[in-house]
Amino acid sequence: MSERTTQGVTQGDAARRPGLRACGRRGPLRTLLGLGLGPLLVGLIGGFVGLEAPQAIGAEPAADAGQAKETPRIKPTKPPRGAPKPRSPGRRQEQGVPATVAAPDLAKLPRVADPPVVPGLAPSFAGITGLVGPAIGWSGSLAEPAFDDRRRRFPQASRPAPFGGTLKAGERFRYDVTFGGNPTGIAEAQVAAREPGEFGAPDRLRLEGFARTSGVVSLLTTLTYEITTWIDAETGAPIDHQAVTKRSGMGRSRRREVETSYLGRGQVEIVDTRIAEKTSSTTIRRRIPVDTFDALGIMAWVRALDLEAGERARAYGLDGKVLLRVDVVGKGKSRLDPMPSIGTAIGLKSDDVYELEGSITRVDSQGVPIPGKKAYKLRVWVSSDGRRIPLVLESDVWLGVVRLILNQYDPPVSGEAGTSAPGDAP
Repeated sequence: MSERTTQGVTQGDAARRPGLRACGRRGPLRTLLGLGLGPLLVGLIGGFVGLEAPQAIGAEPAADAGQAKETPRIKPTKPPRGAPKPRSPGRRQEQGVPATVAAPDLAKLPRVADPPVVPGLAPSFAGITGLVGPAIGWSGSLAEPAFDDRRRRFPQASRPAPFGGTLKAGERFRYDVTFGGNPTGIAEAQVAAREPGEFGAPDRLRLEGFARTSGVVSLLTTLTYEITTWIDAETGAPIDHQAVTKRSGMGRSRRREVETSYLGRGQVEIVDTRIAEKTSSTTIRRRIPVDTFDALGIMAWVRALDLEAGERARAYGLDGKVLLRVDVVGKGKSRLDPMPSIGTAIGLKSDDVYELEGSITRVDSQGVPIPGKKAYKLRVWVSSDGRRIPLVLESDVWLGVVRLILNQYDPPVSGEAGTSAPGDAP
């Protein structure tokens, strides 16, 4: 066998693959070391026997044994929390009350510096055994507390003077309504009948009112307002009230019914029903001032006033769900020029009237004016004779002045003609 065959490779293979030629000359281990795999082999062997791998030429020196290796850390996406904000002092601390003795209802607690009870002799009984003066400390604070009532209470108000005697069954008033000098509609009010009360209650009066638009306003829409009110025949206090409002013409036809039941002085229940495409009803119970009348009752109260010049009177009126305060000031004898023709027909002169002036303010249940609501002015001219006939009523609204001028008056009936049967009561 030749030398070529002994080496295991031919010269042609050695020429084509130098690595095989080197392996044939130096051996497999030296060939791997010559190809740069020496550090890898040393590292593998050192891992088995616990040796460290040698550093490659040109590599950076390894870190000291005492120096910790750097590990990758997750960077937070939010900034770190700052120091907590100091808590603002509470209301009691702002008032200088220590938190340990602060009461939950902000009541003033007695001083704790003094002993609970310290009796002492009264100056006028000095030297007399058994007589002591006023207690101080806790006992004194309890005996004479500094009580501050922060609750809202209804203002003290006296009941209005009875005026039922000024209303006679059968009286009827008809007015022409003008707005800015233009005819706008008609309005009527009458004392329909005197009726016996239910279940032995005192007699009551039934008042009826009616109003309807006309003229230019009726070309756009027609409003009809019907009112029926029952009041006490002596005091004039309201008992029941029913109001029906109908609207027709341009737009949707609507109907609204408001039934108000006065549950004694200062209490009322309102049932408001609206009828359109859908029917909705709301029931409200609320407290009101004791001197509150309904829409017709407040007009009867104003008519009954006999005030001297500068004298004032106040009452409240409930119109639907709106509470109004009516303040009236007497202006004394006045002259009405021109006098309505019906006034001349019943024997009144221009000087036979006295004037009342006042204001109408929208208020809450406590009688406090509501901010942003306009106060309307009111002027009434009433005959100065015993009949007290309201001749002209005038009030301003947001568009102009509304004026009611009497054009028809029916005197009261005599005898029993104005009394209805008990079955006619609602």
